[in-house]
Amino acid sequence: MQKIIDYIIQFLIRDEHNAHHVGYCNDKTQWSKYKVVIVPSNFFDNNIYGTPQSMPSLPLQEIEGIPFLYGTSKIEKIENTTICHADIIASTYFLISRYEEYINSTSNRDTHGRYFGKQSIPAKANFIHRPIVEEYGQLLRNLLEQTGITFTPIPPKINHIYLTHDVDSITNYRRLRGLIGGLLRRENINTILKSLININNDPAYTFPWILSQDNLLPTATKIYFIKATRNATGFDRPAYNLTGKNFKHLIKEILKSTPNTIFGLHSSYKSGDSPDIIPDEQRLLQYAIENQQITTSRHHYLRSLQPNDMEALIDAHITDDYTMGYADIAGFRLGTCRAVRFINPKTKRLTSLTLHPLTIMDCSLSEPHYMNLNYNQALSYAQTLIEQIKKYNGDLCLLWHNTRFTNDNYHSQLYSQIIKSLCL
Repeated sequence: MQKIIDYIIQFLIRDEHNAHHVGYCNDKTQWSKYKVVIVPSNFFDNNIYGTPQSMPSLPLQEIEGIPFLYGTSKIEKIENTTICHADIIASTYFLISRYEEYINSTSNRDTHGRYFGKQSIPAKANFIHRPIVEEYGQLLRNLLEQTGITFTPIPPKINHIYLTHDVDSITNYRRLRGLIGGLLRRENINTILKSLININNDPAYTFPWILSQDNLLPTATKIYFIKATRNATGFDRPAYNLTGKNFKHLIKEILKSTPNTIFGLHSSYKSGDSPDIIPDEQRLLQYAIENQQITTSRHHYLRSLQPNDMEALIDAHITDDYTMGYADIAGFRLGTCRAVRFINPKTKRLTSLTLHPLTIMDCSLSEPHYMNLNYNQALSYAQTLIEQIKKYNGDLCLLWHNTRFTNDNYHSQLYSQIIKSLCL
């Protein structure tokens, strides 16, 4: 447990060299050893942890305008040591480990088994749009600076941008099932015929436009998440052939435009129930894309049922996962805008898997059963999140599906506007 506490302190203050100045203990005889002491709540007590009694109570208390989950807002000075009774260590652990979802493993979930973001503590307490863990870090840095500790200033800019795309379907009509479906639905026959003649005419094949937009940000990391599902059924459809000409054409076009593109595993919907199949899917994709090791992932439908699925990713030697955003509301699911190592709340172990916060997903903004925002509202909300990331030198991760640019909606305009603003 001490390893996790040390990691959290270093993560908060962004400085491993000064972490030893921060103590986390109830033993008053030890307080004088530290510049700042965070007083533990009962969250980690063996008779409390893992039980409903460990959940924070609403409304939350605040310290300097920052809501926290455990402890009290009292700050006192005892000789040369600052004592903070707001347990920002436990509060951080709760958020970055997604402890809330671990405790509510069967409740507050939609038909896909996903945790309702709008039912989460960050949403209910109205800080889902704030990377509150970064605010804890700034508070702790301020307390340390008041004792004479100096830190390198954090520049107010986006540290890194991730432009990610889930490839749920490559084309609409250039596969037998899609072709038959389009004909049965009496969709535009000219569009169907043009798609059969040339892949670039298929409404779902928006990749040339995506590449032109993404390449406006040459320093951004581009990631395409690819399905590698055997015998796809249900929500894993449509399946595409990893050895077929449409897939090979896509990979060739992406690499020609952006040679340093990363291809990640879009682990199947089915794997949410059977995470043991993830290593097999990873091997399939790695075989299909011969020039890359597949060490990156995102769950289809954002269907993360941790910790079992996370453990399966680790078993498959996945090092980085980009699932951590809610489907029904955009914001900071992990409470942070920086990559963080996965803490398994079941075992209380710090793992090798790095979680990258997903900031904005296209459908989260627009879908009536999600946020149901119009264009201006969506742009304003996206800008709010981006400004928060800039403030704390965090990472911005966007998810836009190629198929979202085919419908008569605002997503092409919105994505283009966001990219344009990031170029400034």
